[in-house]
Amino acid sequence: MSIDTRNSGSAMSHSFHRRDLLRATVAVGGLAALAGLATSLSAAAANDDAQSFTQLSEFLTGYKLDPVLGARYLAAFAKRSKTLHADIAVLQQIIRQSGVSNMDAFLALKPTDPNVMKTATLIVSGWYLGVVGEPADAELITYEEALMYRPTKGILPVPTYGPGPNAWGPKPDSKI
Repeated sequence: MSIDTRNSGSAMSHSFHRRDLLRATVAVGGLAALAGLATSLSAAAANDDAQSFTQLSEFLTGYKLDPVLGARYLAAFAKRSKTLHADIAVLQQIIRQSGVSNMDAFLALKPTDPNVMKTATLIVSGWYLGVVGEPADAELITYEEALMYRPTKGILPVPTYGPGPNAWGPKPDSKI
């Protein structure tokens, strides 16, 4: 079947065949499927990264952690460091090679690479404080689920307000 449309005032004619329409539909559908596959693959890779980061965080903190928060922490850390994924890979490799079972055993190794300890400290600090970044660009990831409240969970309530502006005072000079 073909459809022939002619503009009465024009010498142009268009002939469309059902076969051409089917080919175009399949082509567009194929492109959409490829785009969907690429999106699925990148989402799966991001999910794997977040899962791996959460497992590393559990090793470093000694706590079972929320993988949704793990993904949020990873994204916040990655925004602030171009080398984060490489730094995490080095840290994970050292942990695997050493065969240690917990953070205390890892610390007893006294890793010589200061970047490894910096990465581990950064991750632990974020989970305990619930915040990633310095005050100028700090990003709140969680308040109530910050690990600093776990030791007193069930004994003291999580504060629902701060002590006031500048209550903690200025950041200490790091040169001392």
